[in-house]
Amino acid sequence: MVSTSPARRIPVILAAATLLWAASGCSSSPKADNQSAEPATGSIAASDVYRPPPWEKVYREGKRTIRREARQIGDSPSKWIIEEFQSVDEKLKGGLVRQTYIEKGPDGSIFLSELHLTLENKVLTFDPAIVLMPATLSADKSCVSESDVVLRESEDPDARKSRGHAIQTTRLVSQKGDASVISSDLSAKLDYTTIDRNVEMEVIPGRGIVREVQDRTVKFGLLNLSRTTSSAVLVEEKPK
Repeated sequence: MVSTSPARRIPVILAAATLLWAASGCSSSPKADNQSAEPATGSIAASDVYRPPPWEKVYREGKRTIRREARQIGDSPSKWIIEEFQSVDEKLKGGLVRQTYIEKGPDGSIFLSELHLTLENKVLTFDPAIVLMPATLSADKSCVSESDVVLRESEDPDARKSRGHAIQTTRLVSQKGDASVISSDLSAKLDYTTIDRNVEMEVIPGRGIVREVQDRTVKFGLLNLSRTTSSAVLVEEKPK
């Protein structure tokens, strides 16, 4: 890991765990019959989950307010950045906490190329870019994907690096009316640390992600370092 001290490793790993996904490719596997009490029968498009910019959304997570803004990068309509700001917490002061670099593939799949953790001054690079969402996610098959991950401790490309690997499974769990529930399970290893993260997203076409529930567990070797659960709900959307 970047830090030689286990105590210094913990904040870095926790920050990286907040928005890791996985995948350099998306292979399909049958979904187990017992994965959902009310299994979905249809499919959902990547564009319904990750809508192209520009847009701005406001979420509520406990006492915190989360604002996400999406904008195009340069002249390419297939590349954009999602910036996340948080407020209420005095340490954050409503400032920028995360930048997510998105790429849209020729088939409509959505990829993640870089994740900048601004407060920690850390950068995660996925090589090759990982699949956040296949072009179409069907109810009868899950999407299993992998990617190598490089973590560096600053924006400087020559900064010290730590390398890891991640396996991601994405599946369509259930559908009710216009809403679809997507489960995203990640297992990532960075040196001696393992991150297990599950995110359940409720998605409505035309609005995108309207609710997120996250459960994250971090281990150092066989030692459980932490487990956190959070829930964010969309409260406002401002098309630009």
